[in-house]
Amino acid sequence: MNFSKSLIVLAFTSLIMFSCKEKAVVLKSKTEYLAGTTSKSWKNTKAEATNPQGLKVDLVLNQPDCVVDNRLVFYPNNTYEFKEGATKCSPNDPDVILKSNWTFLDNETKFKIDKIVFQGREVNDAVFDIIELNDNVFTGKTSLPLAGVTYEFVATFQPAQ
Repeated sequence: MNFSKSLIVLAFTSLIMFSCKEKAVVLKSKTEYLAGTTSKSWKNTKAEATNPQGLKVDLVLNQPDCVVDNRLVFYPNNTYEFKEGATKCSPNDPDVILKSNWTFLDNETKFKIDKIVFQGREVNDAVFDIIELNDNVFTGKTSLPLAGVTYEFVATFQPAQ
């Protein structure tokens, strides 16, 4: 009787050990995180500017809905579009606000965008240190001069529907 019980326990243990397989870990490239396989839309959820004295301002909180709902759509071919969201500030505003290029630098630790319009100002060749980039968040940090003062700027984006 003990032999039968031991045989059953041994068979059950073997079944468990050999049926458990490691799940394959699928790693994505930074391009896939940012742009998906065909495109990926992101919504700016936080944009914090800090002056040299340490005063921080969240620039998204001060924007109307017609600005906050705009989207950045990145494509794997290193292009992007800045698009109007569901609401427009003016009915005559174009659906696509801007088209330009992006690229990774320094072993994909930095992100460069050729042109962006923010707070009514055009910024060219902005380079961001990548703080976080995965399926759910994209955060970058850069320094931007404005009226003779250099601000540290941190922008956070989340996927948009």
